[in-house]
Amino acid sequence: MPDPLLAIAHLRVDFPEVVAVNDLTLVLEPGDVCGLIGPNGAGKTTTMRAISGLQEFTRGSVRVGGHELAREPDELKKRLGFMPDFCPTYDQLTASEFLEHFGRAFAVSNRAQRIEQCLELTWLTDKRDSLCEELSRGMKQRLVLAKTLLPDPQVLLLDEPASGLDPLGRIELRKILLQLHDAGKAVLISSHILSELSGFCNKAAIMERGQLVKFGTIAELGQQMGKRRMSVKWRVEEKNALQILTASGAVKNLEAAGLGAAFDFEGAADALDELLKTLVVQGVRVCEWRGLGDDLEQIFLQSGAKELM
Repeated sequence: MPDPLLAIAHLRVDFPEVVAVNDLTLVLEPGDVCGLIGPNGAGKTTTMRAISGLQEFTRGSVRVGGHELAREPDELKKRLGFMPDFCPTYDQLTASEFLEHFGRAFAVSNRAQRIEQCLELTWLTDKRDSLCEELSRGMKQRLVLAKTLLPDPQVLLLDEPASGLDPLGRIELRKILLQLHDAGKAVLISSHILSELSGFCNKAAIMERGQLVKFGTIAELGQQMGKRRMSVKWRVEEKNALQILTASGAVKNLEAAGLGAAFDFEGAADALDELLKTLVVQGVRVCEWRGLGDDLEQIFLQSGAKELM
């Protein structure tokens, strides 16, 4: 079998008088977008810095595409892109000059083509000749992301990339991340805004005091919780729909809302499928059936970790 794009095994990072990361193990495959979640001080940024080679770790291993950081640091770094929480731009350079500078630093062979591709991917083509100092905070964030994407890395580490972005910028970032998913990249992204992570993450890693509290696909973590928050909608008024939902012993906290309802479902995935089947067989014209954010917020709250700060 091919190596996973990112494999971290028993990673530990010690600082004076504190263990910042303790025995962290996780694996990301092509197409995985994993939300790294935890309160301030949980070890998220330290984890990303250790993976990228910017922070020495006490023990453990980091592998990217089969290349181990300790043995092949140069090969690993060619395949990995890291976007820190705050990365300044050079005010007197234009956006394209900024990317040209880093394209040379990264020794990108098809530099001109990659610059245009990354400008287009981050919706900055019309800002290519604008000075960095003239760009908004959100545009600067996207420019730094474009810089991170220049060498076409297999694995991306994004530390709070939505910080300071307005609602439109957050929507654009979500679209970029979905494109990276479709391109088969592996992305580890930290954020305090769990509702946003739910829109594009298929995995979650929850940290508390340097330790990994939970890790897995959103569906797996939701099943471990024992309940999911669901939304159902129908096209016309269906008098028996609420009766069917109410009659299910697994449906809790039912809330009717116009032509639809939201509810907690406490049961197995098969039982949830059967509930949908019952609605359809009984003539309810269901037009939407989905998990509300796959309950990422509830997964975090029930993980044992402290609230996000």
